[in-house]
Amino acid sequence: MLRHPFTLAVLIGIVSGCICGWFNPVIDGTLVDMGWSFNAARDIVAQRDPYRHEPWTLLVPYPLTAAIIVLPWAIVPGNAGLVLLFSLISGFLAYGLIRDGQYWRLMVFTTPTFFMAIKSMQWSPLFMLVLLYPVLAPVLLAKPTLGLPVALSIKWTGWHVVGGLFIGGISLLVMPDWPIRWVRQLTGYGGFIPLLTFIGPIFIISLWFWRFWNARFFFLMTIVPQQYFFYDQLLLWMIPQTKHQMLLLTFSSWAAFYYVRLTFTTLWPSGPYIMAMIYLPTFLILLWQRGVFQPLLILLCQQDIFQRMHQRLPTFIQRKQHRTADSTHD
Repeated sequence: MLRHPFTLAVLIGIVSGCICGWFNPVIDGTLVDMGWSFNAARDIVAQRDPYRHEPWTLLVPYPLTAAIIVLPWAIVPGNAGLVLLFSLISGFLAYGLIRDGQYWRLMVFTTPTFFMAIKSMQWSPLFMLVLLYPVLAPVLLAKPTLGLPVALSIKWTGWHVVGGLFIGGISLLVMPDWPIRWVRQLTGYGGFIPLLTFIGPIFIISLWFWRFWNARFFFLMTIVPQQYFFYDQLLLWMIPQTKHQMLLLTFSSWAAFYYVRLTFTTLWPSGPYIMAMIYLPTFLILLWQRGVFQPLLILLCQQDIFQRMHQRLPTFIQRKQHRTADSTHD
């Protein structure tokens, strides 16, 4: 029964929503991530100024469009609306990932990126859902930075544009000057741009494969600002095309996450580890998909190359190997 996509999706949605609610029992006054959007939506209903708070490193406000998007759930008392929203997002995401029978894609829900996303009330699961259901494209207005790679990777229709204009228009009706006030409060953002990091320049190679969707999406992800807390990188799990590729990326991401957690008291220093253990493996997976490593594998599989490598070993090493082989036969 659990092999049925709908049943699995419902189960994953319920569990994910409950976990999100357990980590965030109180969202009133929580002014980070989606918590800001919920509080801003409630401020709109109560006719309060959502941009009245002083910004700092962990309090970077979102566009008012984010508050408009979550408004139907924000009017639900307590954190029930948050639990319901993340249950719906996770359930539809699970169904979208396995609707073609590729159940290995459910590994997305076992990654540190998804764990941190639901723990921190992030937009990345919803944006991943947009890649599966482009009809949800207008929600990308909630976080334009992370939404840009998604927006440029889906097929837009007139209805998508109308939906975006509707959300933007409602936000301007509520507060006409919010874009100016929002931009003025963005100075405290403390993220990083992957392409500008120590290994970022090698990702320019992905432009060689620009005509392929996953290569375009990967490069677009490298040029937008992201945070150090693993959740923004969840979208990269749309790139693996086999269970082995996704398993490799999931394993390397957990290695990075656990190392940072055991070594530091905060996730702020995780930038280099995200690059080395998430972005670099994703880049190698991309090259793997494009067959870049195939000539090398064919060359290595030829028996004579190993014979030539053995002949080039120092004489004393070859003698030692022969003595070991002789003693084994004796």
